Amino acid sequence: MSNMYRAVVIGLGRIGSSYPSSKIPRTHVEAYLKNKRVKLVAGVDPDNNARKNFLNKWGKNLTVFSNVETMLSKIQPDIVSICVPTSSLINVVENFSKKLPKLFFLEKPVIVDYNRSKSLIRAINKIPTAVNYHRCWDPSHIHFFNQIQKSRKIISIRVAYNGGMFNNSSHIIALLVKNFGKVLNVRKLDMQTHNLKNTDPSFSFILDFKCGFYAIFQGFDHIKYDLLELEIITSSGIYSIKSGGCRKRLEVPKKNFFYKNYSHLIDDPYKIPDRQIEGLAQAVKNIVNFLDGKDKSLLCDLTVSLKVSKIMTDVYSKLK
Repeated sequence: MSNMYRAVVIGLGRIGSSYPSSKIPRTHVEAYLKNKRVKLVAGVDPDNNARKNFLNKWGKNLTVFSNVETMLSKIQPDIVSICVPTSSLINVVENFSKKLPKLFFLEKPVIVDYNRSKSLIRAINKIPTAVNYHRCWDPSHIHFFNQIQKSRKIISIRVAYNGGMFNNSSHIIALLVKNFGKVLNVRKLDMQTHNLKNTDPSFSFILDFKCGFYAIFQGFDHIKYDLLELEIITSSGIYSIKSGGCRKRLEVPKKNFFYKNYSHLIDDPYKIPDRQIEGLAQAVKNIVNFLDGKDKSLLCDLTVSLKVSKIMTDVYSKLK
């Protein structure tokens, strides 16, 4: 019989436990409960109301604790989800120094200031670590970037977003770093629309990739609707991610379609239908397969996340 992995979720707020969902898991708790190879053994949160809401939503038979120390005195988890504010994440990880799990699953961003990366690496102590940039596990995003890899040549990338660099555009940065590799340079974009009064401004900047193209990020703090759009311009057409990733599009050149001797871009039928983004359930499956030895790597690990944090720290230092 296959091993069961014991999981705990630390931080029973929105992404840890309370985010509403239907068929697609939106929280760490639900993703664990829906995986037959994982047993959710505890939830941890210092807030009494958060613990009560957790029990009301997921079942009175589950166990809750007000702090990590008490939980560890009774339970040795295999998988630890840490869904707390970034400012306290390292402190929570350090609580496991004497009772290390088999794997950490952290919420993003793992750090705001890259100068703290050594402290985080030291606290993690070489334990395999996944980080929840969930689009990196979403099947439609994986298919999207696999199709782009088959295109002739990437020329340029454009990103439009709001909702903060650390909170929102970091998802796109993670996807680009994961799929296209190293960023050589961070440049200031003269067109600035961010609001420094926000705790997380939507900065505008340019990333120069080692593989030969650049990505322009333009932030719009004054736009009130949700905005996270990506265009990848290639020699064979334009690939687009719209509605934060719920819609994928491809435009290809066709000659003589509107006017004779002109090649205009037209919509090309995209095989994957519009739908909500997945990722958390697939992340837990990847984690289980990794611990089993079936998957050689985690699709979004600490290395990717720290590269994202390094880029965002560079942007912040240049544009604050």
